[in-house]
Amino acid sequence: MLTQEQVQFFRDNGYLKIAGAIGPDEVQELRNATQALIDRGPTEEMTTGQRKDYQYGRVRGSDEKILRRIEYIQGKGDVFVRLLANPVLLDAVHKVVGEQFVPTYDSVVIKMPGHGVEVPWHRDGGGPTMFYDDPASGRRFPAVNFDIYLDEANEQSGALWVVPGSNKDEINRAPELAKQGEYATVPGAIRVDMNPGDMLLHDVTLYHGSPETHGGPLRRVIYYEFRDMRFIDAVHRPAPDEKAGHKWPQEWTRHRLAVLQQALDKRRAVGLEVLFPEHPISNLRVPHEEAAQVSTRVPHPGWED
Repeated sequence: MLTQEQVQFFRDNGYLKIAGAIGPDEVQELRNATQALIDRGPTEEMTTGQRKDYQYGRVRGSDEKILRRIEYIQGKGDVFVRLLANPVLLDAVHKVVGEQFVPTYDSVVIKMPGHGVEVPWHRDGGGPTMFYDDPASGRRFPAVNFDIYLDEANEQSGALWVVPGSNKDEINRAPELAKQGEYATVPGAIRVDMNPGDMLLHDVTLYHGSPETHGGPLRRVIYYEFRDMRFIDAVHRPAPDEKAGHKWPQEWTRHRLAVLQQALDKRRAVGLEVLFPEHPISNLRVPHEEAAQVSTRVPHPGWED
């Protein structure tokens, strides 16, 4: 479980590595499930939105479409739902995101064997959606991704590069870094090598990216993003008749919280440990019976259009 020193390191640097966060049995289940998704790919039986979940890119000098990520994986297998309630994950979420945490995004990023698509230097999201400074308390609420590694990440497999402390930059320099297409030569940048089962926390304001690979092995990373409800209420609520991917109505966040409760229940049902049986904040709890009925695929508004 996270120490106060680790929490402070995350706040200062914008990232934190937790070695061995996910046990080997759970990692293997996740590896099997993600491989099945890769092997199947999008099918004609899927809805337009479900086919859109499969995202493709290209490497330099080739027109071949290469799988680079799959969106909304919690809707693609119970193993991904149960992962949402992993106690090491939720302990970290509670300590770095805020007490009123809400799961807000889920995907798996893939570097395919042979040719892996680059993820250029970037910050996740943009503008006011990246954090919230509460004017009453002065507290900053970050948006944080929790990256669960299923495969080894190193130079050959296109490990992530980060610029420690860039979460504090008021001007976003990531687009300029992306144009240069360099990693090792970027001032202050470091490569973060990871092993299967390791978890990386990164603030969405952190400059991060990974180079394309040629001849490297398969690399898969599951991304679960969380935000505090106070952040969501201040920044992400839509105006009447407003519909946008970063504007989330009350029913959308309740659906997300229902999936969290379903995750806790499903994890307990198979004898796995949970940190708590329901959300620690009472007004964010969804009744077990209601949670059991919801779909675990919760796309953002506009995704299905």
